[in-house]
Amino acid sequence: MQSRYKMIVSDMDDTLLNSNHTLSKATQEYLLDLQQQGYYMVLASGRPTEGMFEVADQLQLAHHQSYIISYNGSETMRYHDRKVVDETSISKGNFDEIIDFCRAQDLFILTYVDGEIVYEGQHEYMNIESELTGLPMRKVRDLKEDVTVSVPKVMGVDYVARVTAARQRLGETFNNEIDLTTSKPYFLEFIPSGVSKGNAIQRLAQDLGIAMSEVIAFGDSINDISMLEVAGQGIAMDNARDEVKRIADRTTLSNDEDGIVHALKTVLE
Repeated sequence: MQSRYKMIVSDMDDTLLNSNHTLSKATQEYLLDLQQQGYYMVLASGRPTEGMFEVADQLQLAHHQSYIISYNGSETMRYHDRKVVDETSISKGNFDEIIDFCRAQDLFILTYVDGEIVYEGQHEYMNIESELTGLPMRKVRDLKEDVTVSVPKVMGVDYVARVTAARQRLGETFNNEIDLTTSKPYFLEFIPSGVSKGNAIQRLAQDLGIAMSEVIAFGDSINDISMLEVAGQGIAMDNARDEVKRIADRTTLSNDEDGIVHALKTVLE
């Protein structure tokens, strides 16, 4: 390893994974080779932790003693022993307030408890998160009554125009303890204040003795902006939203064209 970089961080959906939600053989083989050379490969996603395991296994993150960052930065797990090394959650009080807001906006609501997607109501888009992550779904009559523990994230799901309108009304914060982000245009995601992929990566890099100037990050969506801004090299996919491309150091090919491999060959070699 002769490059000045030591850590590669990537979003999953629409960045590392192609439009079929799979990891291409070319990208998989290239990233496995980089880890053999000594680079850290870290996954950072809005997905729930368990919804990242399949791809983490395909990249052999356990063998290389690397990490996964889930729920947009709410949880960081050391993958080889599944130890959570960094965690922030939404309190029961804030959870109930979020539920009341989503109900008032007629949003489909879901959260995560013990490896399950827990939800109430129904919607045309209700199964998308389960299809993306592979996690089972459990319907409850009343989320406020049935969920009594703190949770890492809550999502309001609806058609793009309605989610966009709600996000524009609220801005980037719901209250002084809860922030908002978007990984898909039909997901309105409520996360603890101060939680972001960028903040999680900064804490992880510090713990590993890696400077942020030695980190390369890849992303495509709003929730990736924080990590592209703090990384030494923030790289947007060609399929990324325009606001992501504007803050990136460079843009690579799309997620369907092995854009990560194309960029890393340029930056590292």
